[in-house]
Amino acid sequence: MTLIPLRPLMEASVKHGFAQGAFNVNAVAQAKAAIGVHEMFRSAAILQGADLANGFMGGRCDFMNATLEDKKKGAKNIARAVKKYGEDSPIPIVLHLDHGRDFDSCAAAIAGGYTSVMIDGSSLAFDENVELTREVVKYAHARGVSVEGELGVLAGVEDHVFSEGSTYTNPLKAVEFFRKTGVDALAISYGIMHGASKGKDVKLRKEIAVAIREFLNHEGIFGALVSHGSSTVPEYIVNEINGLGGTLTGAIPDEDTPAITDCIERGVKEVVGTLIVQFGSYGKAPLVEQVSLEEMAERYKKMQI
Repeated sequence: MTLIPLRPLMEASVKHGFAQGAFNVNAVAQAKAAIGVHEMFRSAAILQGADLANGFMGGRCDFMNATLEDKKKGAKNIARAVKKYGEDSPIPIVLHLDHGRDFDSCAAAIAGGYTSVMIDGSSLAFDENVELTREVVKYAHARGVSVEGELGVLAGVEDHVFSEGSTYTNPLKAVEFFRKTGVDALAISYGIMHGASKGKDVKLRKEIAVAIREFLNHEGIFGALVSHGSSTVPEYIVNEINGLGGTLTGAIPDEDTPAITDCIERGVKEVVGTLIVQFGSYGKAPLVEQVSLEEMAERYKKMQI
């Protein structure tokens, strides 16, 4: 099965009332394990590569300073890993860019084989965020690639994103954002946090998400709502990796690599499998339409008429 854009999966989740997890993969072992556990639960999969991860996978250890060419190379490497285990998979798989920081980062991911991108303009003024997001949407939709935007600021740290406090998303502004940009999905802020949040200092205002959904339904606008900040790592996985030298600086000895890889795969399967059940996406893969990028590009074109 070829990779699909995000839109058909989000349409299925909204129609049939289930949540869909999205999981970052920065190594072949993670991609392999994530796809395997989704297949076991017959759940569609969203695998993510972060903007900075693309730089790292492009060969830049100082990935904060990765060039556009580094990101293009890294995007292809991550896409190659996902396709290796996903092309013959019975489940639909989306390859999504997490926190694209600018237009060029999104274009690099698309060139590398991503079927969905996030453009994070949440640090900008509303009108500037709209303008940037709309530019990405125009470019991506012409290629059948889906787009996620972000409105509101989440506390915490993730890649290049950092904020000590949250700015809650205004539901009316969210609807305006969907209407003006044409995004397929929108990450909103309602008290969730970037990073490995365990609930400390988190004050959820779920009524914000409920209000946005009701407004979208009333206006007849399609839009999936996205929650960031659901990261978690089992303590035993952290201890096991550290026990194998994970806290050391420099390279890990080659003889330890299989053990670390096995540890990573077991951890991914445990965490991802648990969340698939909690989100309710198990058994839902057959409900997701398998749409190619070419077909999706034609659909986006008709939506603009």
